[in-house]
Amino acid sequence: MIAVFLVTAAFFALPAAAGQAEQAGQRRVTITAAVPDASAGTVTITGDNFGFIPFVTLDLIPLTIESVGGNRIVAAAPIKLMPARTYLLTLSYGPSAEESASIPVVLGGEAGAGADNKSSPTTSPLPSGDQVAAKVGDRVITIAEVDREWRRTDPATYLATSRDLYDERRRVLDSMVANELLAREAAARKMTVDALLAEEIPRRRIAMPDSAVLSLYQSLGDRTRGVSLDQMRPALRAWLERMTEPEIAKMNYVEELMKVSTRADVLLEPPRVQVQRTAQDVTLGPDAALVEIVAFGDFQSGSYARFAQAFGKVRDTFGERVRFRFKNLVMLGADSAAAAEAAQCAKAQGKFWPYHDALLAHAGALDAARLRQTATDAGLDREVFGSCLDRGDYRDVTRQAADEASEYAIRSSPSFLINGRLAPDPPPFLPPFDFFKRIIEEELSELARKP
Repeated sequence: MIAVFLVTAAFFALPAAAGQAEQAGQRRVTITAAVPDASAGTVTITGDNFGFIPFVTLDLIPLTIESVGGNRIVAAAPIKLMPARTYLLTLSYGPSAEESASIPVVLGGEAGAGADNKSSPTTSPLPSGDQVAAKVGDRVITIAEVDREWRRTDPATYLATSRDLYDERRRVLDSMVANELLAREAAARKMTVDALLAEEIPRRRIAMPDSAVLSLYQSLGDRTRGVSLDQMRPALRAWLERMTEPEIAKMNYVEELMKVSTRADVLLEPPRVQVQRTAQDVTLGPDAALVEIVAFGDFQSGSYARFAQAFGKVRDTFGERVRFRFKNLVMLGADSAAAAEAAQCAKAQGKFWPYHDALLAHAGALDAARLRQTATDAGLDREVFGSCLDRGDYRDVTRQAADEASEYAIRSSPSFLINGRLAPDPPPFLPPFDFFKRIIEEELSELARKP
């Protein structure tokens, strides 16, 4: 049974702006309902002033519109395949605030009141290390021994599984810590947690900058289905206002409580690996740095390029406390492999970072002509560089780099190891510098706690 979530869409505009819109002849979009139909795989949207060619997204994914008529739109959505939860639907017919509106809608599977009442399956706790796994005659094999053998015989899979377990434990732990801090503060002020949040969150809420809109758009990749940033902007802005800004305000408030109300230290240790130093590596920063960020990058990856452009600002901000180490991780075919070889040829002339930066400065195909022109742009000896490429001096580097990455259970580019721990996926709205700043500060704080 698919639940129907009916909400009058609140529009993000002040009364004064509304008057200006009316004077300018703009029509204010409103959504009165969004009704899902699982069997048909559609959502029927009703409201006013939808425009001639409306654009609809569901959690930032553009939907195909099946029909438009007056104040009614039918959009296709794979409801049966969607996890049961609340999604944000946004409709727009232009870039201004008056030309878009949003509404939450519950979709997916058995979503709705019935789903909330389902009983959770009873599961046994995870076994502890000293628990007996098997007995062979008088030989007792414990879970700890199984794990040691697993780690010895298949270290990459063991590491990947350990990371998954840590991530889930950390997610639940962070929620538990936040709930405990909020409950304590609410009790001290003789109010409910909901009342506390209603009072404290609005004053900490900050409008996300345009850079967050761009970062969110870039993070969607192919999920935009080729839709431009300008067309997506109303949906992106609605998502940030409805979903991101309140959550960030709550996170900031919880962090304040940890510092000024009730001390809370998260002591759960993430899995770490000892990163090898290999011939392909290139560093940026001193060997004595407290924090080493090992970047696994593909020169054709737009995502890696975005993060790499923040390396300089990170070094300017943290100085000698941070070192970057680059390792190739070719994921996108022959041109990526050729670029990795070219970068190693630049390294042989002591100009890896100028070549790295010049190659990432502009999007486009990494064909042989561009690789050689970039060498000139980066100040390399072009003849020496060309000979290096022609001889294939570093042809094995991509295979060796892939083998090394697999040892660390690294499977995507970009990926970052921070002092041996895998950095979490950054929030899509967070600019790369802010992502690095947050994880570096967390690592520095953890180092400061250790004796």
